[in-house]
Amino acid sequence: MNHTTTIRNKNMKTLLVLAMAFFAFGAEAKVGLTKLRVENMDQPAVIATSQPRFSWQIVSDKNNVRQTAYQIVVADAQGEVWNSGKVISDRQLWVEYQGTPLSGAADYTWKVKVWTTAGESAWTDATPFAIGLLSEAKWRGYWIGLERMMPGEQRTIHTRMAARYLRKEFELKNKTVRRATAYVAGIGLHEFYVNGQRMGDGVLNPIPSDYRKTIYYNTYDVTSQTTAGKRICLAIVLGNGRLFPMQQHKPYKIPVFGFPKCRINVKVEYADGTTQLLQTDDKGWKVTAEGPIRANNEYDGEEYDARKELTGWASVGFDDSQWMKAERTDIPTGVLRPQGKGMKVNGTVDIRQLNGRIVDVGQNMAGWLKVRVRGHQGDTIRIIYAERLNADGTLYRDNFRNAQSTDIYVCNGKEGKNGRWWTPTFVYHGFRYVEIQGLKNLTLADCKAETVGDEMAVLGHFECSDTILNKVMHNAFWGIASNYKGMPVDCPQRDERQPWLGDRTMGSLGESFLFDNEYLYAKWMRDICEAQRSDGCIPDVAPAFWNYYSDNVTWPAALPFTCDMLWRQFGNRQPIDDSYPTIRKWVLHMIEEYCQNGIITKDKYGDWCPPPEKLDLIHAQDPNRITDGKLIATAYMIRVLQLLEQWNCEPERWNPIRKTMTEAFNRNFLTVRKGTSLRPGHVLFPDSTYYGNNTVTANILPLALGIVPDSCKSDIVRQVVENICVKNKGHVSCGVIGISWLLRTLSDNGFADVAYLLATQKSYPSWGYMANNGATTIWELWNGNTANPRMNSGNHVMLLGDLLPWCYQYIGGIRTNDAFRHFTLRPSFDIQDCEWANVDYESPYGRISSHWRKTLQHLDWEVEVPCNTTAEVYLPDGTVKTVGSGHYQFRVEIPTAHAAIMKDEFLYEHTLFPEAHAGTIVETKKGDLITAYFGGTHERDPDVCIYVNIKRKGENHWSTPILAADGVFQIGTPQAALAGLSGINAETTSAEAGPVKTLSDQRGALTYDYLTKKTLVTLPKGLKRKACWNPVLFEMPDGELWLFFKIGSTVGDWTGWLTKSKDGGRTWSDKEPLPKGFLGPIKNKPELIDGRLICGSSTEGKGWRFHVEIYDIATKTWKYVGPIEAANEPATIDLAADTKDLAHPIYHEGKSALPIYSIQPSILRLSDGRLQVLMRTRNGRLATSFSNDHGDSWSKVVLTDVPNNQSGTDAVTLRDGRHALIYNDFETLPDTKKGPRTPLSLALSTDGSHWQKVLTLEDSPIDQYSYPAIIQGKDGTLHCLYTWRRQRMAYKQINLKKLKKKKKKNYSL
Repeated sequence: MNHTTTIRNKNMKTLLVLAMAFFAFGAEAKVGLTKLRVENMDQPAVIATSQPRFSWQIVSDKNNVRQTAYQIVVADAQGEVWNSGKVISDRQLWVEYQGTPLSGAADYTWKVKVWTTAGESAWTDATPFAIGLLSEAKWRGYWIGLERMMPGEQRTIHTRMAARYLRKEFELKNKTVRRATAYVAGIGLHEFYVNGQRMGDGVLNPIPSDYRKTIYYNTYDVTSQTTAGKRICLAIVLGNGRLFPMQQHKPYKIPVFGFPKCRINVKVEYADGTTQLLQTDDKGWKVTAEGPIRANNEYDGEEYDARKELTGWASVGFDDSQWMKAERTDIPTGVLRPQGKGMKVNGTVDIRQLNGRIVDVGQNMAGWLKVRVRGHQGDTIRIIYAERLNADGTLYRDNFRNAQSTDIYVCNGKEGKNGRWWTPTFVYHGFRYVEIQGLKNLTLADCKAETVGDEMAVLGHFECSDTILNKVMHNAFWGIASNYKGMPVDCPQRDERQPWLGDRTMGSLGESFLFDNEYLYAKWMRDICEAQRSDGCIPDVAPAFWNYYSDNVTWPAALPFTCDMLWRQFGNRQPIDDSYPTIRKWVLHMIEEYCQNGIITKDKYGDWCPPPEKLDLIHAQDPNRITDGKLIATAYMIRVLQLLEQWNCEPERWNPIRKTMTEAFNRNFLTVRKGTSLRPGHVLFPDSTYYGNNTVTANILPLALGIVPDSCKSDIVRQVVENICVKNKGHVSCGVIGISWLLRTLSDNGFADVAYLLATQKSYPSWGYMANNGATTIWELWNGNTANPRMNSGNHVMLLGDLLPWCYQYIGGIRTNDAFRHFTLRPSFDIQDCEWANVDYESPYGRISSHWRKTLQHLDWEVEVPCNTTAEVYLPDGTVKTVGSGHYQFRVEIPTAHAAIMKDEFLYEHTLFPEAHAGTIVETKKGDLITAYFGGTHERDPDVCIYVNIKRKGENHWSTPILAADGVFQIGTPQAALAGLSGINAETTSAEAGPVKTLSDQRGALTYDYLTKKTLVTLPKGLKRKACWNPVLFEMPDGELWLFFKIGSTVGDWTGWLTKSKDGGRTWSDKEPLPKGFLGPIKNKPELIDGRLICGSSTEGKGWRFHVEIYDIATKTWKYVGPIEAANEPATIDLAADTKDLAHPIYHEGKSALPIYSIQPSILRLSDGRLQVLMRTRNGRLATSFSNDHGDSWSKVVLTDVPNNQSGTDAVTLRDGRHALIYNDFETLPDTKKGPRTPLSLALSTDGSHWQKVLTLEDSPIDQYSYPAIIQGKDGTLHCLYTWRRQRMAYKQINLKKLKKKKKKNYSL
């Protein structure tokens, strides 16, 4: 059943199609309820409160569905205990129970119905939940265990202790059992058995805590294991966990909480209403340490000796007479709390391959390898884990430090021929590779990789048009999942695995878009509060398994920041209210102890782990890379105070402190020097206005946190952009602090394209560099493949920064501040090179979807809005629509940057070759547009070839790239000697290193894979290749297309070549050489005058020199004119930096004016019959020369006033006598060789001498808008083609009639 509503907006030319996807509710529209949750858990076996909160989701086949009322009923076995009645409210999250407090150790059900604008729902089915033992007073019995070391056990850097096995049999009453519930506190870790049956499907229970403050117990329904009047055996095996720590060689650092112990209460409820309690005490419980688990150490692994298996030990009738009596142990001081969610085996990873005895799982992960073990009695099987391999294929384990990470299984000879599956019980590992020693005839079928982590739903799905970003997001998913272990830990493999606060200060927000981590982080907030020292100090690690109380702001800020995340993402304010006293105490402590004149003076970690200056370093040593810790600490404290005000937690107390601190921050750290920009107004040349020592982190923090004065904001933003785009060449330079704010702040300030550049960057340092170098998770360091192994985890998440929230909030556009009750959908459609994205997020209210695909001028967008929510949808034409629930489709025309730009396109979305450059364009007599350019890995690489794209007259799309020419030659042929001035020989690159045109029917990309660098066909022997360069297209009078290009290893090695097409560019002839010494037109189109093709050309061998090559069509002969004499002028690289203008040069010592270096001429036809050329130079301005005789002679080359950044330009004479110039509007600075290739601009002139800038085509700071080509079409419009960041070729069509004259940027010759 489908309904469609169409809304047309004539003014905006926007088509909105509303398409509701209905549920199978039958003929009538209905409202349904789903995902019922108590304390955000689905049918929880136990909760820790007598006044629970309820949530639900609404589904409907109607649009704009809003809840108007709800009714909740809670019941127990005897009947209804609370009925809310009909409550007029739209609340559906965390709705509080309002009845008499519910009883502990009891089970209940609840149901709900709602009233909505689309009708009322039916009652849901009664959904169960249970409440645990809510206080110490409700527990009976004692803590028992074995309170001492046994022979062979040790407390060292490699702690060793065997598991403790405990058991007791009980007599049940001869009555029908209604329910039996076990409450089990077994610490460090435990597995609980009843009558030989292991209870529950969780692993590594209970979740970790500071046992001095909290002890989590597990609840099991054991009803099915009870039989009236029969004996029942309760049994438990205890592992060390964090209670008896993995390392005990540094008592000042690592607290020891005690020996493993347990406390068990089993409540048996009979049908007649009576109960029986089975408990741990000093009456009959037995214990042994002589079971098969001989050692269990989270760092070192588990040792299992099957010869010592205790067959039947957990069942009735086992002979435990040789066991010891269980001892009453010391009483842990922690409060007993029920564990709601825990860890499980969450899945299996298909193993990629087996190399000898080394298993490659193919994915770095956390869990264990499940192995089918077998062998003779006493055979020892070792399972050794690693993240990486050495070059020789052996395991690389240096970065595990002291963690032995090895599981050992000793066979008892009873495993059988087919073996038995075995995994460790009380340890997990971080790994991709596993070496299995001692297992004969090992095959892949003997191994399964199982992931272990917290039980939580996956909430988010992200994919976009960039394959490297998709791979990074895959790595992020696995990295985060690997590091959820009942608490967020830093890594899963080495001898650390600690819950460092700083790794998640902002990380929890991004993680919340991937996983339903609300329970984990709400629990962690309690951990942090419990770890607070009496003076207010919050540690760097919580639970405090390491005693790191360093007093800083950035790491403890994880507490308020994550509380805020839980409120804004999940709607759970309880952590804020519960944690505020701790936060308040901490803030006051930091201010009292370390605040001087409004500045927090204490910091510990700074901007942890920015990219270092040397690849083998862990931490940067260059002071220019290191951000002032006082700046960071004060900025973070300001943010904390902002949150306290936003939460309405004593805002009157914090507001004046925040204002004072903000003023002090700007007074101490902000430098303002207006009027100092070397190129005022240019995005890459801000005034000297910056924070601290002008690192990205020093500037991004005050920007992100609203500290920057309005008068300085533009310059601070540009400082960040310049640092990224120029100083760091498009790469990150931040550590953990700066990267947490970078992408979102760039986007919020108009530079989403720079954020996307960082997110999709492939070279070092970047997330993509990790992925391209084999990472399947996220590294601890940007240089994780080269840094010192002392701190070099291959599975960390701290450097993810704000990548994840940015992807969901700015690519998907999904943003909220109120748990998605109301949200915006506002993707950054201005990111030109992101063509599509599919982003889904399961919000607390239901699924939000944002699926879009776009060109530069058109958008198709599908969105989904869940029931009882509204969304503001921001369309790229400026329209904002507020919509209710439903499925929507938007089709929108995207306005161009200027009304004069008619068409704004890329020639292609993606190709196999990574880079493209140096375009040329021609319109044929038939009205087709033909473009050409060179494409390959990089300029100069031998795989670079010439490609062509065609747009036929009347069509709206470009053809796929056609391979027109390559640089392939057969050794020994006459042409091979002309392949560049140096020719072809046996040492020249093999033709297999790139596409080969002759083998591919003009589709050379089919013969070669640029990703793997492998040819896909068999080539004849003796084929070699060189790079192709700078194509130039021209249509001859007979309609034949000529395509000039160059071949050579370098510019100095060039020889000129030509290929032709008789079918409008579909196919191209074999390449033919130009006469010796002739290169043909260099970059720009020739002019046909009186039957002669006038080709502007140049050489770059011994200085840049302009010359002209003339081809006579009738005689088929070439004429060489030049080189042309040039005036002496200063080259910018020869000038001192303090040169104010080129008219008054200040030279470096030994330097003076030299003849103008000029290349790549464009030819204009002046109204008086003269020819004029405009040329690229090294002198900061364009050069020019004139000819009075149609090109046979030329005037001395002189400079114009038109700026030049030492990059190519093009120009064309229009039919109305004017001239158009496409160029980079930037004059190279003194003491520099070249300037940025941005902006790309269009200028017009009436005489070729006086130019006026009329249009900016590109102005992104990312640079490399260059090597343009321009022609005028038959319809009078301009066609422009240019290099777009070296990645693609961009095309724009310009309507000259819509260009308005500007009063600025006038240049003259």
